[in-house]
Amino acid sequence: MLRNYFLIALRNFRRQKLFSVLNMSGLALGLASSILIFLYVSDELRYDGMHPHFHNTYRIGSTWSNPEGRSFDNTEAPGFWVKHLKDTRSEVTGATRIAYIGYPTSLNYKAKEKIILTEEIKWAEPGFDKILEFHLTRGNQEKMFENSNSIVLSETGAKTLFGSANPIGEVITVKHFWATHDREIDVIVSGVYRDLPSNSHFKPKYILNINAFRSVQDDFTSFMEGTRLDHDMAFLESYIVLKPGTDAKLIEADLKPLANQLLQSDSGAVAAGWKLNPFLVKMSDMHFDQKNLWENGIRGDKKYLAIFSAIAFLIILIACINYMNLATARSAKRAKEVGLRKSFGSNRVQIARQFFIESLVTTVGSLIMAILLVILFLRPFNHLADKSFTVASISNLYRLLIVGAIVLFIPLLSGSYTALYLSKFKPVEVLKGQIIRGKGAEFFRKSLVTIQYFVSLVLIICTLIAIRQMNHMQKTKLNEAGSQLLSIRYGGIAPQEKFTVFKQAVLADKDIQHVTMANHLPRLNYFGWIGADARFPDLGNAVMRWNQLNVEWDFAKTYDLEFIAGRDFQQGNTADSSSLVLNQAAVQALHQPLDKVIGSTVRLEFDTAHVYKVIGIIKDFPFRSMHQPIEPLMLNPRVHFIDRIAYIKIPPGRFSEKMDFIEKKWKEVFPNIGFDHWFLNDEFNRMYLVERRVSALGKVFAILAILITILGVFGLASYTAEQKTKEVGIRKVLGADVSQVIGMFVWLFVKIFLAAALIAIPAAWLAAHKWLEDFAYKTSISPLVFAFSLLGLLVITLATVAYEIWRSAVANPVKSLRTE
Repeated sequence: MLRNYFLIALRNFRRQKLFSVLNMSGLALGLASSILIFLYVSDELRYDGMHPHFHNTYRIGSTWSNPEGRSFDNTEAPGFWVKHLKDTRSEVTGATRIAYIGYPTSLNYKAKEKIILTEEIKWAEPGFDKILEFHLTRGNQEKMFENSNSIVLSETGAKTLFGSANPIGEVITVKHFWATHDREIDVIVSGVYRDLPSNSHFKPKYILNINAFRSVQDDFTSFMEGTRLDHDMAFLESYIVLKPGTDAKLIEADLKPLANQLLQSDSGAVAAGWKLNPFLVKMSDMHFDQKNLWENGIRGDKKYLAIFSAIAFLIILIACINYMNLATARSAKRAKEVGLRKSFGSNRVQIARQFFIESLVTTVGSLIMAILLVILFLRPFNHLADKSFTVASISNLYRLLIVGAIVLFIPLLSGSYTALYLSKFKPVEVLKGQIIRGKGAEFFRKSLVTIQYFVSLVLIICTLIAIRQMNHMQKTKLNEAGSQLLSIRYGGIAPQEKFTVFKQAVLADKDIQHVTMANHLPRLNYFGWIGADARFPDLGNAVMRWNQLNVEWDFAKTYDLEFIAGRDFQQGNTADSSSLVLNQAAVQALHQPLDKVIGSTVRLEFDTAHVYKVIGIIKDFPFRSMHQPIEPLMLNPRVHFIDRIAYIKIPPGRFSEKMDFIEKKWKEVFPNIGFDHWFLNDEFNRMYLVERRVSALGKVFAILAILITILGVFGLASYTAEQKTKEVGIRKVLGADVSQVIGMFVWLFVKIFLAAALIAIPAAWLAAHKWLEDFAYKTSISPLVFAFSLLGLLVITLATVAYEIWRSAVANPVKSLRTE
C-alpha cells in the first residue's frame, strides 16, 4: 500500500512539474533559512561547551563600587582568592589562573627580524589545559611548560611568525610596557596548538608560561598571591571547578571577608568609600553575562537569539502556508481523482494518508535542496554571522535530531489542511463537476496569505529601520572620515620624544595634511574611565567628574570638529598648554552662558601644578558607543602617559600607496618596533558588531520571506483565476472589458494586502521602538519607511500575479463558460 502511495505521489509530481518545483522551492528556502538560523542559535547557546568541565566551571570576578553609585565589574580577581579556595574548600576540585594584560605585546623573532604586535596573548599557569579546551598538534603537552620561559602558539599564530617552518625550539623575544616592565624576555616555543573554536571565550593565539614573570617581577609570590592593594599584586582570570550540586553563593560568601581584607589594605580606597564584592559566573552563562565587558562585540544577547528563533519559525510557517495554498490551487484537478478513488472503495483516512505521503515526499525533496543551499551559502553566512561553520557542523547528532523533527513537523503542518480539505469531497458531486466551496475555506486561504504578508511586512520594516540606525551611527563625527583616519599604536610601544620626528617625516608627503595624537578612540566599554575631577572657581567651585581626552594641538582639525564658541589650540602658543576645550554637554552641566564659560579658570585635582583656562567650546560628538548619552568632555593638550594613538588622515583613493609610505617612515624612525595599525572605522565595526550582524542577517531573511511570500501569492492567484474562470466568462459576455476584469482581481489582492498592513504597521512600530530604546541616540521611525515597505511589497505582489490576471482577463469567454 505504501509503495502505491509513493508511486501516485511521484506520478503527480511529474504531471504538475511547475507546481511541484514551486512547492519544493518554497519549502527548501524555508528549511535552509531555518537550518542556518538554528546553526547560529545552537552555536550561541552551546558557547564554551567544548571545555572539559563546562557545567561545573566558574570564573571569579570582582565588582568595585563607590558612594556615588558608580561601579565597575571586573572579570578578574586577586590571585590569592583562588589559593584560599583550593586550600580550604573541598568542593573545589580544580583551579587555574591566567593573566591578560592590556596593550599589545611585542613578539620579536630576531633570527628572521620578524616583529609582530598582538593583544591576543595570555600568560597561563601550568595545568590550565585541565580546565580549558586545549590540544597540541606539535610538541609534548605534558611537558610544554616544564621550562618557565616557554610559549605555545596557535596554528594561526605559528603561521604568522614562522610561515610553514617548524617553530618548536625557536626563541622569541617578548616585550610589554607593563607585563615585562618594558624589558625583553627570551622564551622558547614548546608547542603548537589547534586553533581554539570560535564559540569559546578563551581563544588566544599565543599562550606564555606565567612563570616567565619570575624574571621581571621582584616578588613573584606577591604578584600571584599578594594580599595588599598597595603592593605589586595581580588581578587574574581565575577559574575554579566545583563538585556537582555545589552552591556557588557559599563560595562567594567565603570570598567576601577576603575582599574586605584586601580593601582595608588601601587606606585611600577606604577613605573614598569604595567597596569590593566578589562574584562567580558559571561558564555556561559567561557568554551572556552583562558583566563580561572584556568580550565587547562578541558577547551574546539572548534577546537576539529569541528574535532569530522567531524569524526561523515564521519563515517555516509561511513556507508551509505556501504548500497549502499551492496544493489547494490545484484542488480542482485533483478532485476527480478523489471522487474516483472514493467510488472504488477508498475511505477518507486512506485519501488523507495519500496526501500526507505526498507532503512528506515533497518535504524530503525540499530538505535535500535545502542542504545543498546551506552548503552553497555557508561561507557568506559565516561572514555575516561571524562564525566558522563547516559542513560537519550540520552532521552533529544533536542538530540532526532537530532537523529531523522539523522535517516531520512540516508535513503534519503543511499537509494537514490539504489532506483534510481534499479528502472530504463527495464522489457524486465531484464526478458531476459540482464541487461546493464554502466561504469558510475561501476565508481560510486568504487568511494564510494575510499571515504571509504580515510576516514579510514586519521583517521589511524592522530591517529598514535597523539599516537606518546603522547609517545614523556611522554618520557620527568620529566615524564620518573613519576610513581615512589611520590609527597607529604608539603609547607603550614607541618613545614619545621621537613622535615629532615621525610626524614631520609623514607630513613631508604633501598629500597628507594631518598627523596628531590622542587617546584610543572611540572609547570602547572595557577601556575604563579616563576623566578627571574639575573645579571651576569662577563658576561655583563644585567638583565636576568629567571625561577627558588628552590630545595634541591639531586634534580638532584632524577630526574636523566644529567650534561653536572660542577657538582651537594653536601650535607654538605656550599658554595653550594650560588651556582646555569643552563640549556642549559640559557647558550645559555648568548651567552658565557661553560667554561666562569661555575664559573661566579650571583646576584639575590630579594636576595641582597648573591652572587651566577654557578657550573654546566644540559641538557634541559621540566619543563612546551611541548606546550611551554624550557626557561632559574636556580636551586637554597634554598627551596621556600611556594611552597614546597616532592618527594620520589619508587622502581618499590612495590608501595602499600612502600606507606603504607611512610604514616605510615608521621603520626608518623606529627600526626595532612593530607597526600596529588599523583604521578608525574598524573600531566602530567592533563596537557595533552585534547590531551590524542583526542588520545584515535581517536583510537576508527579509528577502527570503519576500521570495517565499511571492510563491504563496502566485499560488493564490492561480487558485483564484482557476475558480473564477466561469465568472470571468459571464462578466465578459455581459459586457465587461479587460480592465474591469483586471480590476476585480487586483482589488482581491489589495484587500488582503491592506488587511495585513493594518496589523503589520503597529506590530513593526512597536518592535522597532523597543529595539531603539537601547540607544541613547537613535534614528527616527520615519513614515517613509512604512510607505516604502508597503509600496514595494505591493508592487512585487502585482508583478507576481500579473501573468495569471492577464491570462484570465483575455481568455475567450466561450471557452471559459465551457469549464467546470
